[in-house]
Amino acid sequence: MTENKGRVLLTGMSPETVDRFQPSLIEAGFEVVLEPDAGRATELLDRQGFRAIVSYYPLETGQLGTILDAMRAKDSPNYGTGLVLLVRRDRLRAAAGLVGRGVNKALSVEEAPVVLKIVLERLIEIAQPMVLRLPLAIEVSAISGRNRFEWTTDNLSGSGMLVGTEDPPVVGTAFRFTIFLPEGEIEGDGAVVRQTFEGREAVNGFGARFLRFQDDGQARLLQFLREAGA
Repeated sequence: MTENKGRVLLTGMSPETVDRFQPSLIEAGFEVVLEPDAGRATELLDRQGFRAIVSYYPLETGQLGTILDAMRAKDSPNYGTGLVLLVRRDRLRAAAGLVGRGVNKALSVEEAPVVLKIVLERLIEIAQPMVLRLPLAIEVSAISGRNRFEWTTDNLSGSGMLVGTEDPPVVGTAFRFTIFLPEGEIEGDGAVVRQTFEGREAVNGFGARFLRFQDDGQARLLQFLREAGA
């Protein structure tokens, strides 16, 4: 029996694009929910939780921002859900510029359907955040040297973290991090990708994406997250 991998929302797509990608997702165990109208998709995002969201790009002006607002709103059932954009190959570079700004992956619509399946499986494995408060040290390079901050994660996934602080770094700030797991330290490089919306999210602070890990750090982090969620 195929494992149920949860619901995936497909939006903004033509019937031809849906017909191309939907069968392989269903065969892999995803429950596919279709909403061709990206505007109406935001209503679904307010009410239902999804394991991943796949949207065609570009959408009508403002619709992608509305989707992102619905996903990142306070108490959203899709806070932390991965977002993948399907785009024509000649627009792929523009879409790739949105990665790290609320978008997890930009993928050419000409790719084989199995590629989207693999991307979604990977996103589900690493992107679902867990409420985990762990000691964290961050070093930010500055003209005068390195500034060291000691904070605590508010949630954590294999791809990034949410950190609570009243004085968050600006978006785009690169840093070195050390996360103190019970089994030992994990080190790597990250970047600030967003600041939280004061009054709309439970945590004041910033969201960061992991750029690279030292040695086997990501494998150890994923193992820790799997065990923590068991």
